Amino acid sequence: MLVAVTGATGIVGRFVVERLAREGARIRALVRPTSDRRELPPGVEWVVGGMTDSSALSGLLEGANAVVHCAYEHVPDRYRGGEGDDLPRFWRANLQGGVELMGKARDAGVGRFVLMSSRAVFGQLSPPNSWVDDDTRPVPDTHYGALKLALEAHASAFAGVDGVCFSSLRPTGVYGITYPLERTKWLDLALKIIRGERLPPARLATEVHGRDVAAAVWLLLTAPPDRLAGRSFNCSDVIVDSRDIMAGVADRLGLNPALPARADNSLRNPMRGPALQALGWRPGGDALLERTIGEVALAAERLRS
Repeated sequence: MLVAVTGATGIVGRFVVERLAREGARIRALVRPTSDRRELPPGVEWVVGGMTDSSALSGLLEGANAVVHCAYEHVPDRYRGGEGDDLPRFWRANLQGGVELMGKARDAGVGRFVLMSSRAVFGQLSPPNSWVDDDTRPVPDTHYGALKLALEAHASAFAGVDGVCFSSLRPTGVYGITYPLERTKWLDLALKIIRGERLPPARLATEVHGRDVAAAVWLLLTAPPDRLAGRSFNCSDVIVDSRDIMAGVADRLGLNPALPARADNSLRNPMRGPALQALGWRPGGDALLERTIGEVALAAERLRS
């Protein structure tokens, strides 16, 4: 299987590429000239270009059996609010580029297309403590969420009109050791603990490990098409109080910082995804979270030294 990947050097894209390599897939990835390709599996075929480069998209798709679309052009370090001050450019690069990629994939005879969407398509729903299920009606309240929902709609339309197996995955917050280490979630907290700096107030959030997101992608590339085409799948695992992350990191470092009080924010609309689990998806849960806390502590120690 030859899988074309966009956004391969991003946080989620790296986990996806690593999983594809373990499964023995051939990988061709779209990459911008300035992207850092280090610490990725050997043997990836690189196509240099961006989402507005029509010829690069064509080269990416030539002979491909499947596509995983993770790319997202945005203001650095901002997902929500990633449009910055240039909303038209944001839409051209991401929506127009994404729809062109889908159309070219269809025309090239690509059998599977997995769109990396987001929890952001749902926005903040009412009542705030209600669960977000696979069939909850999305009501985005950011341009990021609106973009992802628009791309989902196009993926569903291609499936309905052309009969292709296009589907979407909606991860919540993604954690896990990545490259460069500085991009790893919670590493900033670990470094504050090491430096003896004041820790921020704790927050509740829903999270899923990047390896589990990649496992979900593999399912959407291999499960029966009639269970996938045109559908969107929620992808969430654990509810996390960041105070527990801080406490776990401090314990592994042998330090005793002044921890904040437990989180008191309302966890708005936690997400669950029985449709993905019905395909056989089994995330790592608390055990994987605990293991990753230890990895974050070790990463912080490496950076300190």
